[in-house]
Amino acid sequence: MRRAYVQGLLQRRVKYRFDLPAPTSIKSWLAEVRQEVRTLLERDWEAVMCPEAELPSLGMLLVEWRGAHLLADVSICAPVSHPRPPPLSYDVPVERVDVCVEPIAPVFPPAEYIAIHIPSVKTFGRITLRRDYAVVKYRGLLFATEVKYGPEARGGVVLSLARYRCGPYDVGEALKKLKRILYSKY
Repeated sequence: MRRAYVQGLLQRRVKYRFDLPAPTSIKSWLAEVRQEVRTLLERDWEAVMCPEAELPSLGMLLVEWRGAHLLADVSICAPVSHPRPPPLSYDVPVERVDVCVEPIAPVFPPAEYIAIHIPSVKTFGRITLRRDYAVVKYRGLLFATEVKYGPEARGGVVLSLARYRCGPYDVGEALKKLKRILYSKY
């Protein structure tokens, strides 16, 4: 397995390349190693993976960040196209499979908010506040999470960052929403 940052649909994404010992179909490869891939990604990202049944998506990562969740889509990004390749493409023998982790915007309401008291936003890390979202630079990628913020009576800022539960999502909608958030001026 090799890991690299590559250009994604909207920004960079992390690609995990798995070279197969012998040509194997994607379906049979996943039947054997899906749990291993899940464990690898959860450990590598310090996250919880929500599995998805419909290929090419493998699920969503809920990445732990300062008590909040940053969302990322996990999909097979090569040798099949995304988001809707022909069904037969999963039965054709391949020599390698690429699994990509790409940030997405939240497309469902948060399960809860975690309140954090900080002296200033700048001291908190690489974060930019935009209306109802925080854009967070984490591991070289830009993530978005819902946030509520305001001044604290003792001085400083109160950030209420979102935590999510596993749920169904549309990758296309999530990427469009992330693009709107990233390119918004406010």
